Amino acid sequence: MPSTQLLKRDWEKDHVYLVQFPRTAAIPTPSPFTLKLETWLRMNDIPYTNIDNQFSKKSAKGQIPFIELNGRQIPDSNIIIDHLIEHFDKGHADKNLSAADKAISRAFFTLIEHHICWTMFYSRSRDCSWLATEQGFLKHLSGIKAFAFKNIMVGQLEKKLKKKCGSHGIGLLTKEEVIADTKKDLEALSVQLGEKKYLFGDVPTTLDATAFGHLSEIYYAPLFTDELNNYMDSSTPNLVKYLNRIKEIYWPDWEEACTTQSLNTKFK
Repeated sequence: MPSTQLLKRDWEKDHVYLVQFPRTAAIPTPSPFTLKLETWLRMNDIPYTNIDNQFSKKSAKGQIPFIELNGRQIPDSNIIIDHLIEHFDKGHADKNLSAADKAISRAFFTLIEHHICWTMFYSRSRDCSWLATEQGFLKHLSGIKAFAFKNIMVGQLEKKLKKKCGSHGIGLLTKEEVIADTKKDLEALSVQLGEKKYLFGDVPTTLDATAFGHLSEIYYAPLFTDELNNYMDSSTPNLVKYLNRIKEIYWPDWEEACTTQSLNTKFK
């Protein structure tokens, strides 16, 4: 439930407490916004501790993820990142971009968070049953909670996402139309990346954390089609290498996090 109450009462100064869903076996988190934020924290070497929201705790705005910093709750992944950039004097790679590159970055941010993201929502509106299997949250549930999650909550989530997708407009498209549109987005990102290490060169920016968070949900998590994974393998292999590169550098504990489904694995 949404709440302004602090979850971490005995907080340490300038230590970030990241409140998120429990881990899943398919991917460290089924939330692209959480994966973006946790990756950004790692890229910027900001000390943080994960807190399990236990499927119920949300920010005052009703959002997951959110953070607690110095006794204050801060919701929304983008607002969080902006706040942390200022508070910790981070984001130098973003600040050093030219005006033209900042404009390009903003355009790709919009493509990722307001277009590619909806492919994931569309997929889960059609079928998100994997969340109630061994690939998903099943390890964290037992007895009546597991039964309710599988037989009630999954259906409620799909219904909620169908309504959300319908209001957005993507829900009116056919599966084939969504796939075709997403391929165009992936191609655009592939062209921008080219042979570079990151989207704007040798140093990651916030856009790289954003891209990794959302593309990982397309490539690594169960999806309504294999066609997009196959397309990335065959037509945008540089994006696949890019994802694997970021995993290797900033998520060396990826497999451990998915296997143990622990929020306490160490990445360095």
